[in-house]
Amino acid sequence: MFMKIARPIMVAVGIFGFGCGFLLSVCQAGDRELTLAVGLALPPYNIQETDSGMELDIVREALGLKGYTVKAKFVPFARVKRELIHKKVDGALTITPDCGIVVFYSDKHIVCQNVAVTLNKNQFDIQDISDLRDKSVVAFQDATTYLGEAFAEMAKENPQYREIADQSLQINLLYRDRIDAIVLDKNIFQYLRKHNDRVDTSQPVDVWPIFDPSPFRVAFIDKQVRDDFNEGLKQLRKTGRYDEIVSKYVGK
Repeated sequence: MFMKIARPIMVAVGIFGFGCGFLLSVCQAGDRELTLAVGLALPPYNIQETDSGMELDIVREALGLKGYTVKAKFVPFARVKRELIHKKVDGALTITPDCGIVVFYSDKHIVCQNVAVTLNKNQFDIQDISDLRDKSVVAFQDATTYLGEAFAEMAKENPQYREIADQSLQINLLYRDRIDAIVLDKNIFQYLRKHNDRVDTSQPVDVWPIFDPSPFRVAFIDKQVRDDFNEGLKQLRKTGRYDEIVSKYVGK
C-alpha cells in the first residue's frame, strides 16, 4: 500500500522539480536580454533606421560574447538619463560618470573627437581655435555650447561663423569650396563623406584635432552586467574585432 502511494508522490515531485528547473532556466534566459536607452540617430554611432551603428554594434557584440542580447530603445537625448534614473532600462549609452547618476559605468568604449576640417589645397594651418577667427566656418548646431569658452569667443568675434543642423550640408559646403573650414566630430565627418553622393569627396583634406577628445562609457543598472561588458569589450579589442566594426562605418 505504501509503495502504491509513494510512487505517485515521487513521480509528482519529479515532475514538480522538472517544472521548476524549466521555469528557472526560462527566467534566466529572459534575464539575458537587456534593453538599453540610445539617443536618437547620430550616424555613424547609432542608426535607428537599421537598428545598428558603430557604437551600438560594439556594445552588442561585447555583451554578446557574454551571452546577452541587446534591444535598443531609441529615445530623444534628453530622455536617456531619465530612462536610466527611473530604471526603465537596463542601461544607457552614450554617457559619462560626471552626469551625476549613481549606476555602474563601464570602461571607455567610444572616444569622440571634434575637429576642424579644411581642404588641403588651401594650405591652411589650424593649430589652435584662434586660427579660425579670420576664416569662414560652419559648425554643427549648438557647437558654441559644447566646445568650450574659447570656441564660443571665436564664434562671437567671427562674422563668418554659422551653425547648421543638417551636418551633411557641411560636407557639401566644404568640398564645393564654399567655406574655409567645418567643425564636427571626426567619425561623423568620415561617415558622411563616405556616404555622400552629391559632391566629389576624393579631394584630400586636412583634419585638425584642436579640441580635447571626449571618452564615453555605457551605464548599467547591474554591476555584474557592467563587469561582463568590460570583459567582452577587452576581448573585442584583443581580437581586432573592435577595429573591424569601426572600419565598417568610417573606413575608406
